[in-house]
Amino acid sequence: MAWWTHIIFRNHFEKPQRPLFREELSLGYLRNAIKEYIYENISEILYFLFGLVTYLYLAIAIVVFFFEKSLPPLLPRVVEIFSEPYLGVLGVYVVVKEIERRRGHVKTRAWGELFGIIWFFFLVVATLFTFYSDNYHASEIYKTVVTNALAALIIRIGTMIR
Repeated sequence: MAWWTHIIFRNHFEKPQRPLFREELSLGYLRNAIKEYIYENISEILYFLFGLVTYLYLAIAIVVFFFEKSLPPLLPRVVEIFSEPYLGVLGVYVVVKEIERRRGHVKTRAWGELFGIIWFFFLVVATLFTFYSDNYHASEIYKTVVTNALAALIIRIGTMIR
């Protein structure tokens, strides 16, 4: 049985003598079932979405830093523009992760630890490339990398302290 059938047919399993009418399975009923599911699982949904956004932004920042010259000029600007909203999402992600951890839904801490480690190594490598290579300069994208990496490390240290 699918995960959503108990929500959609919740009244019909309790009363088998009542026939299923086509009007009861309308889009409005489905919409209410989806709203109920989202309401009951909002922290898990936010944990997944914000986790996806944080790792996606990290991956884009890494690609943009190392291939800035071969990418369209718009992409580095996008990374810079979304830097501050990203830090907000990162902060909310940490709060939602802590809620999920206390509820017993987050079983492994490896992803959170991996996230801080990736930012740290990215910061070290970007700094080394910026100071010891002629191809990389202390540009706006490097400033964004330093800001986001230090913020991610500070947030990670804060979660370790609890």
